[in-house]
Amino acid sequence: MKPEAIQQLYTDTEEMLALQETGYVRQARQVIKLDTAQYTDEAQFSLEKERIFKRIPLMLAASCELNEPGAYKTMDIAGIPVLLVRGKDGEARAFLNSCTHRASPVAKGCGKAARFTCPYHGWSFGREGNLIGIASREDFGDIDPDEHGLTRFPVQEQSGLIWAILDPDAPADFSAFLGDFAEMLGGFGFENWHFGKRTVLEGTNWKLAFDAHLEFYHLPVLHRDTFGPEMGNVAQYQYHGPHFRLRHMGKRGEPTGFDNLSRLHGLPREEWPMEPLFSGEWILFPNVSINSFFQGGRGVILSQVIPGKTVGESVTIQTYLHETPQNDEERTAADELVSFIAHVVRDEDLPMSQDQQHILRSGYQKFVQFGRNEGGLQHFHRWVEHCVSADEARPLEQLVAAAPDLP
Repeated sequence: MKPEAIQQLYTDTEEMLALQETGYVRQARQVIKLDTAQYTDEAQFSLEKERIFKRIPLMLAASCELNEPGAYKTMDIAGIPVLLVRGKDGEARAFLNSCTHRASPVAKGCGKAARFTCPYHGWSFGREGNLIGIASREDFGDIDPDEHGLTRFPVQEQSGLIWAILDPDAPADFSAFLGDFAEMLGGFGFENWHFGKRTVLEGTNWKLAFDAHLEFYHLPVLHRDTFGPEMGNVAQYQYHGPHFRLRHMGKRGEPTGFDNLSRLHGLPREEWPMEPLFSGEWILFPNVSINSFFQGGRGVILSQVIPGKTVGESVTIQTYLHETPQNDEERTAADELVSFIAHVVRDEDLPMSQDQQHILRSGYQKFVQFGRNEGGLQHFHRWVEHCVSADEARPLEQLVAAAPDLP
């Protein structure tokens, strides 16, 4: 990590410790209202796909998911089929998952391959995206293979995470939007972690599905049978450009089992262990959350909420990563954790968002409200509107410089 990122980690932590000691919980300035068309309007959804998901850097995978040359992963993001693969040179690349002959996908799922062969006519491509084989080439006709490789998207691998901009013509401008926040994540050391398990859950509008990651107000109510009705519902927020961190606090502002900052109380800064500095939930705009857990050893669940084909569809991908190799006991404990979190999202969060979507589609509820205790929601939706309303030609650096006001 860069020195400024380390300094920011310490600054954030000192701020949280001070808030815990006083019991003070920061709140947004006011309650705000959001037009429900933000969740139901197809025109709005089209703008989100064009001006968010095809424009700004998206975190697509952890580096350890592509842990060796030839390892690959396919995704469909807002209607764009994507192929991620690690080349022989160790570089991670992202391509349009489409044969340049007749637009058939060249890969499905995840795995390892030396080459990617189109299942329709047999054209084949190398792990670097180059066209290396044309079936019956003498019959097909004369084309230049160098001009017919897979369509490539700009990619950056940073802090053990792989980011891409899903516009092949976009400049590879990642630092402006990621800022020091992505650099701070480097302290996890994800590039040396291990891939554990992936769960895919179908849901409704991507913003409704993601909203549940951005506040703890609902924990003791919606999740009373899983986390318990005594669970506190307060979050502390720390904003970093479009991204932010939130930490769970008890009913009177005290730390809880979700946050291990209490280990630092009374210790001089030079004696702080690093692990608590990364506690809490990390929100990567526009659609990723990273939560730390310690069941089965230190691990994280990385949740990606991906827009679907229509305004009312999304997919949540939960990827479990663990810091060190696991023995059988740890693996069992981690499997139980992953199943539990999947249950919470699949059987509690997503059905609630489906009920919300059904009501919002009726057209009779004109707005939803975000309270002063839901600053993360206010911040997220301001950034969505900021990105959607900005001129498409505006550089990302200018987009960030004109950031909306904090809650």
